[in-house]
Amino acid sequence: MLSIFACNNDKEEQQKLQKVVIDKHDVLMAKMDSLTENQLRLDSITLKYKKIKVENPSLDINTLIAKIDSAKNLLNNADDAMMNWMQQFNPDYTGKSSTEIFDYLRNQEQKIDSVKTLFDKSLAHSNTLIQQYK
Repeated sequence: MLSIFACNNDKEEQQKLQKVVIDKHDVLMAKMDSLTENQLRLDSITLKYKKIKVENPSLDINTLIAKIDSAKNLLNNADDAMMNWMQQFNPDYTGKSSTEIFDYLRNQEQKIDSVKTLFDKSLAHSNTLIQQYK
């Protein structure tokens, strides 16, 4: 009887941990549009660099373009990291022990947390540029 309870408890804990991982994924999915929007806004800044230069004669346009390219690369990296995470995530635990499932889910939580860090960094960096040159 005790082993049945332990099995059920493990299963519940696995489901809770998987829900945590999926919930973190869902929060990031809601931010995907922000990545795209910021890329478009950065593109529009690039297109109007001549106007920006007139308004800020001391501005080094090459430096601005490099900053925009860097910000866009960060946004692309965040998007790529999310796509890669989603492609490799596999919630089919057939044939795996409870320990293997917990290890897998903990590893997936660390990976999705890393993706979140990329999202947060890229959005903050691009938002700063957008606010500065909108």
